[in-house]
Amino acid sequence: MSDVGRAALAARAFVLAVLLPLAALSQGADLRLTLVVAAVAALATLVTSTTQVAHWQVAAAEAVPVALVAVVAYPATAAVAPYLVVPALVAALDGGRSRLAVVVGLEAALMALAWLVVLDAAPRRELLAGGTLWLAAAVGVGTIGVALQRALTPAEDDQPYRSAVGLIRRLEALSGRLSGGLDAVGISEEIMDLAEEQVPLRSAGVFVRSSGGSVVPVRYTAGTAPGAMGWAAEMSERCWEYEAMMLRERRLALPLAVNDEIVGVLVLDAVQPVEAAAVPRLRSELARPTVQLQAALLFGRVRDAAMAQERQRIAREVHDGVAQDVAGLGYLVDNLVAQTRDAALHEHLLTLRREVSKIVTELRYSVFDLRQEQASTAGLGESIATYANQISATSAMTVHLTLDEEGSRLPRDQEFELMRIALEAMTNARKHSGAGNLWVRCAVRAPYAEVEVTDDGVRAHAPRSDSQGLKIMRERAHAIGADLTLEPPGADRPGTRVLVRVGTPPT
Repeated sequence: MSDVGRAALAARAFVLAVLLPLAALSQGADLRLTLVVAAVAALATLVTSTTQVAHWQVAAAEAVPVALVAVVAYPATAAVAPYLVVPALVAALDGGRSRLAVVVGLEAALMALAWLVVLDAAPRRELLAGGTLWLAAAVGVGTIGVALQRALTPAEDDQPYRSAVGLIRRLEALSGRLSGGLDAVGISEEIMDLAEEQVPLRSAGVFVRSSGGSVVPVRYTAGTAPGAMGWAAEMSERCWEYEAMMLRERRLALPLAVNDEIVGVLVLDAVQPVEAAAVPRLRSELARPTVQLQAALLFGRVRDAAMAQERQRIAREVHDGVAQDVAGLGYLVDNLVAQTRDAALHEHLLTLRREVSKIVTELRYSVFDLRQEQASTAGLGESIATYANQISATSAMTVHLTLDEEGSRLPRDQEFELMRIALEAMTNARKHSGAGNLWVRCAVRAPYAEVEVTDDGVRAHAPRSDSQGLKIMRERAHAIGADLTLEPPGADRPGTRVLVRVGTPPT
C-alpha cells in the first residue's frame, strides 16, 4: 500500500472511530446513517487496495453518497457531515490543490442540490450553516493535505533511487526464504539431476544467454569430456530462436520457460531415444527449479551491474585524478631535467623521472584491473584468459596459457575467488619480477580445481609475511576452503610460483 493509501485508511478509520460511538448512543436513525457511511468508506478502501484507480478519483466517488446522506440525515446531520473532510484530505494528498477543489466543489454542489430538492424551505438555513461549517473544515484539512503532499513528494531525480531502495529491501526480506539459494550453477546442477531421474543420461548441460547475446553453458554434468557436447550450443541456439523443443533421437533441447519467457535451455544426450511421453513429465518436474534459475540469473545481473558500476567509478577517479596528477608531476620533472646544469642533480632527476613513469604505468594497470569484470555466465578459464591476454599485449612478458576444463563448473563463489587470486599473482609477476615469461595454468575437474602462476623473473619478488596482497590472497583461499602455496625463487630455479587448489583431486 502506498503512503497515500495508508494516510487515507488512517483518516477514514479515525473519523469513523469518532462518529460510530456517538451514533450508537442515539440508537436511532443516526446509527443507521453512520453505518451507511462506514460501508462507503470500506468500499473505497477495498477499491484503492485492489485496483489501479487513483486515490483522488475514489475520493471523488466517495464524496457523492456522503454529501447526499449528510443532507438526507437532517436533523441528524452531525452524525455524518464530519466525514466530508476525509474525501477532501485524500484528494489533496493524492492530487494537490486542483483535486481538492474538484472534491470540495462536488460535495458543495451535491449538498446544495439536495437542499433544494429534498428539504422544505424551513430547515435550509439551519442546514446551510452546518454544511458550510464542515465544508470549510474540509477545505482547511485539505489545505494541510496539500502542504503534506508537497513535502512528501520526492524530487524527480530521486524517484528512481527511492524505488530501487524499496525493491532492494523487499529482496533482502525475501532472500532468507529462498530455499534454493541464488547460485545459478548449483541450480543448473539440480535441473540436470531432476532430468536424469526422468531420462537416463550420458551427459547434459544448461545454457543461458550471456550479456553479449550469445548462448553459453552454465554447467555440464560431472564427467563430461571436453568437446563431447560440441553440438549442444548450436542446438540450444535453435531451440531459443524457435522457442520450441528440439528432439533428435537421443538428443533433446528443452526450453526452460517462466510465463512464456525463456530463461535457459536444458540439453540432454540420453542413453536411448527420448520418448515423447517423458517430455511433459520432465517439464513438470523442472517448473520449480526453472523459477529459481530465473531469480538467480536476474540477481546475478543486478550484482554484476552494481559491482561493475562501482569499479568503473573508482577506475575513472584514479584515471582522471591521481594518474593525471602524477603524469603532471612527470612533466614538471622533465622541465627540471632540461634546465639543470649540475651533473649529480641531473642524474637524481632522471632517476626520479623513471620512478614517476613507473608509477604512472602501475596506475594504468590498476585502472585496467578495476575494469576487469567477471560476468555471471563467464567461466574461470575464460576470465583468467582475458586478463592473461591483456598482460601479454601490454607488457614485455610472453604469457603461456594452458586451460584444461572438463565437465561441470565450480560454484560461482569459488570461481570468483580463484580468479582474483590468479589476477593478484599475475599482477605481482608483471610489477615486480622482471620476467620474460609467465606461465598460467588452470585445470578444473569440479569439484576440484587448481590454478598455477609461475614466472622466470630475475628479481626476488616473494611478498613479505606482512604483505597486504598476500594476506588478501590467503583470506580468499580460506573463504573457499582452498590451499594456497607460494614458492619464492630458489638457488635451483628463478622466478616465483603461486599454486592454489580447491577440492579433492580426481582419482
